[in-house]
Amino acid sequence: MKTRFLSWGVFITALPVVLLLASCGGEQKPAPVAVGEMEDYRDPVIGFHVGVPKGWIRNVEVGRARFYNAIEVDKKYLDPTGVAPLGVEVAIDAIKTPEPADRVKQIRDEIKAMNFQLGPEEAVTIGGLSGSKITYSGNYGKKNIVRGYHIWLVGDSIAYDLNFSGFGGNEGAYAAVFDTMLKSFEPGRPREKEADISLPSENFMPGDTKFFSYEYPENFNFTNPPKGSFEFSQELRGYRQDCSIRFDVFGAKGLNVEKVFDQNKGKYRAKSTGKLTIGGQPAMYVAYSPAAQVESRAYFVVKNDKAFRFTTNWYKPQEEAYGVAYQKVLNSVKFK
Repeated sequence: MKTRFLSWGVFITALPVVLLLASCGGEQKPAPVAVGEMEDYRDPVIGFHVGVPKGWIRNVEVGRARFYNAIEVDKKYLDPTGVAPLGVEVAIDAIKTPEPADRVKQIRDEIKAMNFQLGPEEAVTIGGLSGSKITYSGNYGKKNIVRGYHIWLVGDSIAYDLNFSGFGGNEGAYAAVFDTMLKSFEPGRPREKEADISLPSENFMPGDTKFFSYEYPENFNFTNPPKGSFEFSQELRGYRQDCSIRFDVFGAKGLNVEKVFDQNKGKYRAKSTGKLTIGGQPAMYVAYSPAAQVESRAYFVVKNDKAFRFTTNWYKPQEEAYGVAYQKVLNSVKFK
């Protein structure tokens, strides 16, 4: 049977009431999951942000964010009776409205009208905003049981719905992770109307890896790039998908920066090359254009027999703003 979702991440289904009453009989509980390394996700327009476990799958757009602990778990939420793997979802919806309190009441009333088993509603305060929390559970048959809780918050012209849930008892296994994410949540702050959200923010956030630390524009978000043959890879993207910063680390094999650069520059259709210093180390770069209206630079550095490649991409009509931001990123690099 097909199942669909409301925009705020709640099930609507035609299943009989009896099938939606949760039952614990025979369900095995997964072992508790420890809280690991977290990364910050920041909505590029509304501005709310939340800590997300590193490596989790993201499905995000302005005002709507979905985070999953593993690949394919999202399919379980699209079809609860399907064969997709069991896991957890953290769903955040930020709905802009002139009457956020009324919008929250509408969401709450619609959820209460569904065939879910609901717990008592309680008052909460999250990120400085007052709201309410309610637990729920639903049984789709054949041990396809979902459990979780909604938190509704009233912000400045924004109604928030935070939904933490899991299939197969995973909501309990990830309780500590959920709690950490919830404590990290901060609502968005009003933006100046004239601000161009497609440009890198003038406010910077600290970033850290086991090889180096750095700073990055606060409206850039971490992605999940394939590491491939690299020892380490990390990428951040701005509001525009063609504007990004990527860090890759691989073995230098005893070569200095000039030799590493010579081995790699042939991979690019170079428009120009140059030398500079990054993190107190000599560096070399190649400038190229991977697509129309997109400019890029790949910077190479060698430190402790590790080769570092820092790649920046930007939308050519906004070159001035991105040039300033990327220079600040490079200037902030400190090798360990």
